[in-house]
Amino acid sequence: MPFLFMIFGYLIIYIIGAPVINFASSAVELILLSDAPDFESEKNNLFAEAEQTEKEQSINSEGKLASSTLIYPDGGDQFGKVIIDKVGINEPLFYGDSEDILSLGAGQYIGSMIPGDIGTTLIGGHNAPSFGKIYYLEPGDSISISTHYGDYTYQVTEKKIAHYTDPVIKERLGDKTKHSLILYTCYPLDAIGLTSERAFVFADYVSGPLIDGDV
Repeated sequence: MPFLFMIFGYLIIYIIGAPVINFASSAVELILLSDAPDFESEKNNLFAEAEQTEKEQSINSEGKLASSTLIYPDGGDQFGKVIIDKVGINEPLFYGDSEDILSLGAGQYIGSMIPGDIGTTLIGGHNAPSFGKIYYLEPGDSISISTHYGDYTYQVTEKKIAHYTDPVIKERLGDKTKHSLILYTCYPLDAIGLTSERAFVFADYVSGPLIDGDV
């Protein structure tokens, strides 16, 4: 009889405690997963969704965009294209410059300003298959950045080969006195994978709707 009571007692404990035990073990398994679950939401293609009429309607009589009505891109969103006819570049432009993003096209450094905002826009791309062609640009050449909210033109002012930590790049990123653009790619152009050297192309704003932060 005592043996039956003992079995009965263990059975009750198991029935009551099983859900707690299963929850705890599941939590441990989740923490120890070598491949973490991907909770990231699907990214948007703002550029594909934008209509030319919508771009025009959002620009006021002074040729400016109201920042309060502008849809700013989130990390990973495609929001434009980089088009440089002279060297045959036509790359989708994404917001962010992670390895995953750069495998899809050109990527804007999130710490820089989007085209139209006062400051510097920093955009990079892999040297192969096409972005390395920026090396062949010369002062006076034209660069087009087409976005979901407007089309921009920049004119090349200079290019240089420098270490990726070059203080000049940091200094220009902090310059909020004008609208400018920097393109970069790994150097040498035939290098496979990341290198410490970069080919930088600097360009000044020529045209395109400016973003009015006061509206």
